[in-house]
Amino acid sequence: MQRHRVLVAFGIAWLTALLLSWWVYKKTTAPQARDVISVAAAAHDLAIGKRIQTDDLKMVTLDRKDLPRGVFVKASDVVDRAVAVPIFAGEIVLNGKLAAKGSGEGLTALIEPGMRAVSVQVNEISGVSGFIQPGTRVDVLFTRTFSNGDAATTTILQNIKVVAYGRQLDASAKLESRDTTRPTVATLLVTQEEAQKVVLAQQRGRIQLVLRNGLDDKVDEFSDPIAAADLGIEEPRKPQPPPVRPVPPPDPVVRPSKAAKADEDAHTVRIYRGDKMTEEKVK
Repeated sequence: MQRHRVLVAFGIAWLTALLLSWWVYKKTTAPQARDVISVAAAAHDLAIGKRIQTDDLKMVTLDRKDLPRGVFVKASDVVDRAVAVPIFAGEIVLNGKLAAKGSGEGLTALIEPGMRAVSVQVNEISGVSGFIQPGTRVDVLFTRTFSNGDAATTTILQNIKVVAYGRQLDASAKLESRDTTRPTVATLLVTQEEAQKVVLAQQRGRIQLVLRNGLDDKVDEFSDPIAAADLGIEEPRKPQPPPVRPVPPPDPVVRPSKAAKADEDAHTVRIYRGDKMTEEKVK
């Protein structure tokens, strides 16, 4: 009797463990309900400055907990906005990669509110051999030649963003072959006052762009211009000729009157009468 009770208890425990294991297995393998949401993504690669249209987008499903900040749940919220950062096919469209609403397309979409875009003419030398590309940052150097043949260079702008090089807005785009002797233009993003400096510098001398490290945003205090004397190769000055003293005008010639001339032409004759002497002028 006692043995029978032990077998029954063992059977019940074994059956309970079996049922519990089956319940745990079904619980862990059963598909769980996902909290998902549809967001806008790029249907193909979108270049900088392009105005997005409906056929440029597709909707993809993501878990709500994995959503990055700035997504769009409606494609209509993205249409007619310009691309500010390259977006690749299948990539989620984020607000930070788009220009502000109503900012237009192309270069105008990349100009931030309160800023201006100004272009400077460069070549392979002043453009750092073509390594200046959209998105890089540069310093602007100004060199002026004086009337005496000397020259001086100073830094007029620092840490300026290049928004375009030629007609290129995207640094990742395929570069077109170009003649190294043909000047092109670099478009800089500046303030109104900085734009005035650039325009004046182009009129009064030459501009050179200096490429900066992308992580270097330090702006130094402006120093005095660098002249030839600071390089130790100051051009010797030409000897100056002695100053020419002005010659005073000659004294005016005073012509004698006719009476005075007649007196000069007359001869003086002395006449003695006894102890008296008289003088008479005889012509």
